[in-house]
Amino acid sequence: MIRSVRGRVAERGKGFVVVDVGGVGFQVLTPDSSTSALPGEDGEVSLHTRLHVREDALTLFGFATAEEAGLFDLLVTVSGVGPKVALGILAACRPKRFLELVIYEDTDGLSRLPGVGKKLSQRLVVELRDKLAPERQRLGPADLAGAPVSRDPREEAVEALAMLGYARVEAAGAVDRAVAELGENADTAGLLKKALKLL
Repeated sequence: MIRSVRGRVAERGKGFVVVDVGGVGFQVLTPDSSTSALPGEDGEVSLHTRLHVREDALTLFGFATAEEAGLFDLLVTVSGVGPKVALGILAACRPKRFLELVIYEDTDGLSRLPGVGKKLSQRLVVELRDKLAPERQRLGPADLAGAPVSRDPREEAVEALAMLGYARVEAAGAVDRAVAELGENADTAGLLKKALKLL
């Protein structure tokens, strides 16, 4: 199992990056959220990785944080969730927000994630709620007190862009780039305005 790669960014594109490790280029599929956080070409990068083996292909998936990699591991244990669907979920939803959706059994919110319909959203709740229950302590008092609605400006901006007709993966990438420019404390309105300019 290849658990991490570190090297020079030789190439990057939508949903992937090629990492040069000692003269060998590894193509790593990444959620857009991770790709947007990576340095440009020739920059140094370190990714948490998971190798998916099939009869006809070896596919390497990479994540900027251990938290994203851990959620990927959990998602692919769910019946009906393959690596590509798991990657799409991570591209559109941050781990903490996904945790909220499952703990609150918010199947409507889950069903809006790419590749997740009504039946799969119900399966995600049934199969993951007990596994994620110990993680409930990671949610702050404000998270636990309210209804299962997004209070994260990033998520709210992505939702707004999705309502305007943009693909969630595309919207999430634009919002992450907006955060990179405006800072972590940017509000929803500011992120939305900036993301629209970037799309």
